[in-house]
Amino acid sequence: MRTRAIRTTIAVIGEGPTEKYYLKSLEGIIHATSMLELERRIEQCIDDGYNMIFCLIDMDNKKEGRNRENYLRLKTKYHQKTITRKRQGTESLVRFFENERCLEIWFLFHFKYTTQPFNNSNELTKELERICNYEKTEDFLSRKCKGLHHFLLANGGNFDKAIDNSEKSLLSKLKEGREHTYSEMADFFHEVMKN
Repeated sequence: MRTRAIRTTIAVIGEGPTEKYYLKSLEGIIHATSMLELERRIEQCIDDGYNMIFCLIDMDNKKEGRNRENYLRLKTKYHQKTITRKRQGTESLVRFFENERCLEIWFLFHFKYTTQPFNNSNELTKELERICNYEKTEDFLSRKCKGLHHFLLANGGNFDKAIDNSEKSLLSKLKEGREHTYSEMADFFHEVMKN
């Protein structure tokens, strides 16, 4: 009797266009533009039978008010939870990976480490523009940079350095009790690479 090999399937849901283009430069992504859309996409991926569903989250608009409440509700409902669909015979682990302010902090970590608080994502984008001529425009992300991952490396960035800086940011966040300038992308890549 032959046994069928079980294949791990991973869905990555990015919250904005930057995530879409960065991960597209690595390999595909599903795009969501709001918490409601994100929840719908998570449920769709669960229904589609994905074993793992990884959500990349920009924290810049989740600091207070309704956005924060909606995000915390969604995170409480899904993060680190295994959702079972008995009828389909599937289990889906959902994980959220946060970037504060936004995914651009991960890009900056390719070049340097910082705990500098950025008042908004534009400040972070300007720092990247100064370092490597990064632009947060649809034209740049989709066409000019010829793949964000390649662009970062071709302009002096280093993926291993970004992993180290991401890990360092999480350790210092815990140690210092701060809620700014961190990236969980090292955790994301560790998860993706082990599966």
